Amino acid sequence: MKLKLQIALGFLIFCILSCDSMREVSIYEPSKSISAFEKFPYKILFTSSEENGLWGVKNNTCKQVSFETTNNYIGKDHIHIKWNSSLCNYIGLGLKWGNYKGKNLTPLIESTAIELHLRIDSGSISNVPMFFILVDYGGNQCRTKINYLDLEGGKIDTQWRRVRIPLKSFNYEKRGVNMSNIKELRLEFQRKGDLHIDNIIIVPNEHNYKKFKDSSTKVFNSHPIQFGVGKEYWWGINSKYSKSLQFGSSFDNESVIVDLEKSNEATWNTFGFSPYQWMRVDLSSIYSTSAIKFKLKAIEIPKLQAVLFSYTGKNRRLHKILNENHFIDKGNGNYEAYLPLKSLMGHSEFRWDALKEIRFKILKGSQFEIGDFQLIEFRGNPEKPNKWKGI
Repeated sequence: MKLKLQIALGFLIFCILSCDSMREVSIYEPSKSISAFEKFPYKILFTSSEENGLWGVKNNTCKQVSFETTNNYIGKDHIHIKWNSSLCNYIGLGLKWGNYKGKNLTPLIESTAIELHLRIDSGSISNVPMFFILVDYGGNQCRTKINYLDLEGGKIDTQWRRVRIPLKSFNYEKRGVNMSNIKELRLEFQRKGDLHIDNIIIVPNEHNYKKFKDSSTKVFNSHPIQFGVGKEYWWGINSKYSKSLQFGSSFDNESVIVDLEKSNEATWNTFGFSPYQWMRVDLSSIYSTSAIKFKLKAIEIPKLQAVLFSYTGKNRRLHKILNENHFIDKGNGNYEAYLPLKSLMGHSEFRWDALKEIRFKILKGSQFEIGDFQLIEFRGNPEKPNKWKGI
């Protein structure tokens, strides 16, 4: 009887200890959520010619493609392409991404980008006439290009520079592209160039892209018109990337304080704005009697290049380098500038009913403030705007 009691007491103690132990041990580990990026099996598009296939690499009079084995960013080789589009209608390369298996990019659109690395053999450039095209299995295509904000250091030079192309930046909705069934990525090249390309992959990415309805049009048929009103409609001014361009307050409307000397970063010398809330702007009825006017505060007039972009048309870009004939000295370091639209070469072929953006590139000069942009009536000599009596 005593033995039975000892056995029972021992069993009771064992149960108590076992229960306490069981309370401390979890049978199942907490489940970890797996992101859409982690689930995506086709993250690599190109790391070397041996591992990743391409088409369009046959050389001709328009392009020369080679796979160089020295100074690679990653892998055994990289793509080197030289091209000149004046000799051909189309120049492009295609990546046999995932061996052409259908790829669902829909869960990735808001949070990932196509990343690649670029370099050139000498010098430095801030843009490349290169486009990225996604093609679905229905044959529909959408495209985008390199944005200055997604270019490491704001330039391409002899070092490998990282470039990111957010999936959100492709115009897939407008083009009716099925982002859940993508076939391939194509690279299209325009004008002329010489470029090294390596390590094309999909990466997580945060972006600031917003989609605007470019089908909406704002029509202007009288003067004056205030341009670039609202900081949210400007491009290239972001202290996260550079402090060399900041918004100012010296004028009635938006202005930019330029201070390239204080910047210890790569030169950031381009900014722009939408004439009106990223809508298509129609100036077709008044452009021939119009000039862009702006104010300037500076010790010395900087050298500026103005560039106008349209949403559509064969010629979607006009540019002009401003000289002393465009400025009027108002005294005490204050100037007014006038740029007649008819002074822009190619103005008659430009789609003035689809104006998208106006940009300024600083070619020379490091400290000044520029702003209060507007469109005014101008009927003088386009080549001598500061002589017009109406000013």
